[in-house]
Amino acid sequence: MDSRPRNHPPASEPGRSRVSVAVDAPDQAFAPGVLTALLRLGYDLVSIPGADRQDDCKESPAAQLMIVDDRRTATMLHPSTRLPMILLTGAQRHSRSQTDEVDDSTVGFVQRRASLGALYELLQTTLETCPRSVPRVEDALPARATKGQESFIGAIRSISEKGCLLQSSEALTEDQPVEVCFPLADLGLVQIVAQPSYQAGDCTGLVFDEDTPEATRRALSDYVENRLTG
Repeated sequence: MDSRPRNHPPASEPGRSRVSVAVDAPDQAFAPGVLTALLRLGYDLVSIPGADRQDDCKESPAAQLMIVDDRRTATMLHPSTRLPMILLTGAQRHSRSQTDEVDDSTVGFVQRRASLGALYELLQTTLETCPRSVPRVEDALPARATKGQESFIGAIRSISEKGCLLQSSEALTEDQPVEVCFPLADLGLVQIVAQPSYQAGDCTGLVFDEDTPEATRRALSDYVENRLTG
């Protein structure tokens, strides 16, 4: 196997250290763009000997978790396989995965072709001290935040389906919600009520209101995924 290092895209989650994940599954076991998205989210994909991989993986001894196609029985049953393991399964096994007896190292099942959302949730809960429920990306969207009669011009520096990091000309305090307005591809101008949750220099972390319309949440989710997989 070619062990030359490959260049990977930078992580899209600000301040996040890269993590190595071993993979023994063909590209066809993943939904289109998912491997690219994992790289951009800060996960270095590591080739397991014998894996049917393309040039987006490299060899490394420092993997912290494995993603294994359940048809790769040699990898699943190897005595040295003691890392936490996500199994990619067919529809039949996935439907009964809750009752299957599995090795203690198996942390979850994801049906082929594996989606970004399903893999991301398991990677986060298994590997991260403060897991996120959805991925986010860095951005530079122009935005306006309105609180009462006051409006502030700013820019969204990172965004997810559930919130964003807003850089603004004025600090936003946590005493009351704000309305944030910004353009979003395929949806036009978006207006969302959000609650300030923390300050980081001239940026404010905003949590989008739980009553945000489902169509808006879906558009945000699609926007983030398209940025990661495209």
